[in-house]
Amino acid sequence: MKHILLILTLICAGIIKISASPLFFPTKLKIGHCLSQGNSHKELKEFYTSKLSPEERTKIAENFALQEAKSAYQSLECIRMSGLTKEEQVILLADHSHHRETKELMFSYYENFLLSDEKTIRLSAFEEKNLRNFLEAKKELLARLHQAEFQSLSEKLLPLSTFQNTYMALFFQHWEFYQTAPDFLKEGLFD
Repeated sequence: MKHILLILTLICAGIIKISASPLFFPTKLKIGHCLSQGNSHKELKEFYTSKLSPEERTKIAENFALQEAKSAYQSLECIRMSGLTKEEQVILLADHSHHRETKELMFSYYENFLLSDEKTIRLSAFEEKNLRNFLEAKKELLARLHQAEFQSLSEKLLPLSTFQNTYMALFFQHWEFYQTAPDFLKEGLFD
């Protein structure tokens, strides 16, 4: 039970941070110098909790999205320039896919936790619909991000704007959910 609670706490923290690692996954290859854990965002808490104007919030979200996109893009460029053999590329793609499967499994636990009877009984019909829409949209955006990474690793490096737009969509999708989420779902998100 403690292990499940720990996992859920970590995933809960991920709701706000989106992903503390734009491109960081375990691999058997020696490309660790290319992988980036991304930026830590103390300002991100203020993004959600402060009373910023829509223009200020948009500017902050654009900056965060650009930072995350640049970090992921630099990692992808570095990996592509490292001259991996075909066999190493197969290993890299398998490791990346395994990491995606792990993240999807963790997200599934998080989803089940939020949609449990214990939580949904406290929600109005609107709040439950909003929560389900949020989870579905986040799942779709994360799948798009993974697909962009996978395509950039296996075929051709996609433009920076592809990553920036996806991160921007994630930030705003989180912002919209945060504005309408009941307080008991917000509790502990910044701990």
